[in-house]
Amino acid sequence: MPQSARTIRWWLGVLAGLALALVALIPQFHLWAVRGRNWHGAYAGVWTDETAYCSYINALIDGRPRRCDPYTGRDDRPDAPLPESLFSIQFVPAYILALPARLFHISATTTFIVLAALAAFAATLAIFWLLNLITGDDALAAAGTLCVLSLGALVRAQKLVSLLGGQATTYFFMPFLRRYLPAVPFPFFFICCAFVWCALTTKRRRAAQLYALAAGLTLALLIFSYFYLWTAAAAWLACLALLWLGARADERAHSLRIFALIAAPALVALAFYARLLAHRAAIMDDAQALILTRAPDLLRPVELFGLLLICALVWLVRRGRLLRRDPRVLCTVAFALTPLIVFNQQIVTRRSLQPIHYEMFIANYMVLLAGVVAVSLIRATRASATDETDVVAATNVAPSTLVRGRAHTSLFPTRVLVACALLALGWGAFEMCVATRRVARTNYDRDESQLVALRLAEIARTTGETRREPRPVVFADLRTIGKLPDIAPQAVLWTPHLFSFAAVTWPEYKERLYTYLYYSGYTEQQFNALIGDHTYLQFWVFGWGRFVTGLAYNPAPITRTEIEAEQRAYTDFVVNFDRTRAAQPALAYVVVPVEQLNLANIDRWYERDAGERVGNTIIYRVRLRP
Repeated sequence: MPQSARTIRWWLGVLAGLALALVALIPQFHLWAVRGRNWHGAYAGVWTDETAYCSYINALIDGRPRRCDPYTGRDDRPDAPLPESLFSIQFVPAYILALPARLFHISATTTFIVLAALAAFAATLAIFWLLNLITGDDALAAAGTLCVLSLGALVRAQKLVSLLGGQATTYFFMPFLRRYLPAVPFPFFFICCAFVWCALTTKRRRAAQLYALAAGLTLALLIFSYFYLWTAAAAWLACLALLWLGARADERAHSLRIFALIAAPALVALAFYARLLAHRAAIMDDAQALILTRAPDLLRPVELFGLLLICALVWLVRRGRLLRRDPRVLCTVAFALTPLIVFNQQIVTRRSLQPIHYEMFIANYMVLLAGVVAVSLIRATRASATDETDVVAATNVAPSTLVRGRAHTSLFPTRVLVACALLALGWGAFEMCVATRRVARTNYDRDESQLVALRLAEIARTTGETRREPRPVVFADLRTIGKLPDIAPQAVLWTPHLFSFAAVTWPEYKERLYTYLYYSGYTEQQFNALIGDHTYLQFWVFGWGRFVTGLAYNPAPITRTEIEAEQRAYTDFVVNFDRTRAAQPALAYVVVPVEQLNLANIDRWYERDAGERVGNTIIYRVRLRP
């Protein structure tokens, strides 16, 4: 192995991982403290997308097929096949969670609670291992890992973008922890990079081949896990291959075999991936804000940071302080250069798919990792200015064996590394505390909804609704509707993430949205007022690609003509609403707060029973009037 001359002190990585796991659980600790004995089992979320992911996990735990829609209640069947969705194509992380949860009878919400800590811990160990391999410095790897994971949001520098007159996007706190994407596959990205490093630096041919195969299989796993991770990994691998083959020409034949072994499993996986993608739902491209453009994207802070690192390394190489063929230099340049590639691939492909996800979930962490390695290289050049042993040896052997001549000696004073680690942890804790305060009410409502969802799940088990086709449909208020499928097996009339799955078309989505608004008591005047402003209603009607700032590159603006067309469409919908529309789909349950919504429009078409009070909510069983 590349680091055979030394033993990794894994306890440092474990300690860092445990510390970050506690930081990741801050929102959950807060929810437990607020709810006390009234806690009903809900997870504390930070990102709104987590409800859709949790609903899909719950569906898989219930034994539903890979192609299923927990919102509409539709499952893939031979007589009614469903197209592929974002969830069914990126299925590996979902099954990593759902299979053990089903085996041990753990709910999806409990799985998400555990995942918050496990994701932080696993990501820490993965990056700690990679940094250890590259730098050969245990203490630096531990402190550097905490810096990489805690500063991922800060390095996006959105406040600076705003001050300079740019279009700043939302500040997402500790973004790698979003469950279950990218939280589950995130560590595998860096494990893949570590395998590649081992394959290229080990001197044992058999070991190099095994590492290369492991890297290829890990990349194949990423392909079916998360688009932004596997494409970033592929870009990094291609960049590293070009740099490596160019700088280490004497090893070119061996290196080509290694890169071919890495690519082989990935290419096989990519063929199956392309087949799944070819059967995707028609709504998927619009829902994911796919844009056709060749415009360059060169001024994101993470790109500029990466270019700054490359300039520093080039300067050191030109001065003779570093060797161009040094594996550490090549790997660092590849990490720093990859953001520039992924943000500008549309120049070649003419397709841009929510590039902000690269900035939030991987490119930021890549440049931070490159920064840690670059700092270690700069420090090493100063420490060994009069000793050329390391520089010469770096041309032939893995640099992780060259740690100032003896094992476990750090390039940096212990007090400096401890201070950096504590500052990084402190910033991460601060971010999670701010995030917790922002979503405290949402998490409180989620726990209140948990009680209702548990009751609906109990009703489904008692009445056999779990396997009924079509599944009973629930109408609920906006605070509750999206959270019910996290536990309950029933379908819902509409939810903001409805178009994330494959079972609906845009016309059906719009029909369900209008029906939901009509049942909720939205008048034509209220609709007209809301859609005319930059409100949640524009998000629901026109999609997040055109509503959320920075999500898509140069999206088409929402025009006054489109707004007026929607106003007319909703007015016509309300005027012409009839029993046929009320039955598409027919409601089985109405779930509303005790201080009820205006249910006049529902009562016009449905009969309600006396209702069952569950916490601060009433569950009505309803049936369509004759």
